[in-house]
Amino acid sequence: MNNKFFLRLLIITIILAFVDIILFSPGIYGLSFATQPVLFCTMLFLNGVILAGEVLYLAKSNTAKYGYDLDKLKDADDYRQALEACYSKKAPFAKEIKQAIEQVTAIEKKNKVLHEILEQNNKEHFTALLDLGNQALNFLVNNVRKMLNRIAIFDTDMGGQAEHEKYMQKLLVANENILNEFNKLLTEVSQLDDTATDDTLSNVLSDMTESLKMLRGDN
Repeated sequence: MNNKFFLRLLIITIILAFVDIILFSPGIYGLSFATQPVLFCTMLFLNGVILAGEVLYLAKSNTAKYGYDLDKLKDADDYRQALEACYSKKAPFAKEIKQAIEQVTAIEKKNKVLHEILEQNNKEHFTALLDLGNQALNFLVNNVRKMLNRIAIFDTDMGGQAEHEKYMQKLLVANENILNEFNKLLTEVSQLDDTATDDTLSNVLSDMTESLKMLRGDN
């Protein structure tokens, strides 16, 4: 279970203990079975329900188990945080997870640079280039999602780590290819200016689009 959720359970326990001290301490509220049996039993029952409900939630929650809920991940930052929740030097697939974190960070930065370059040129037809950059980012993130799926289903008792590692390495190689293609795109776009023709833009778009199609076919 994730350390964050142990902390959450600890905080709830401390809050309940603090409330109980106020309620049951003779010098404060002084709640007792002798004076207010219904309220006394109700408070004890609520204590048990709250703690049991929290433990049950933690036991069933994917976020508690893995540090993330795959169905709730929306953008690159969410996926990076999910990878970070899985990562420790002794964790299975530590090397692969670390590399994936670096890849997500890298493509986020490259996509930001692409946006900045194109915003400076302020051309309407550069929208297609922005969309292409977002496609590349989403493609890489989708590979990270596949990695997280493998991490979630991996059972150390069942073995098969080598097979999972091989699959993840394939995804990481695909991601490196995406980053390389993105570098080419940035190089081409940085050389464009307000005098760039539609044919020049079309060639840049065509080259990057074909590269992404090939990478999707390889994966």
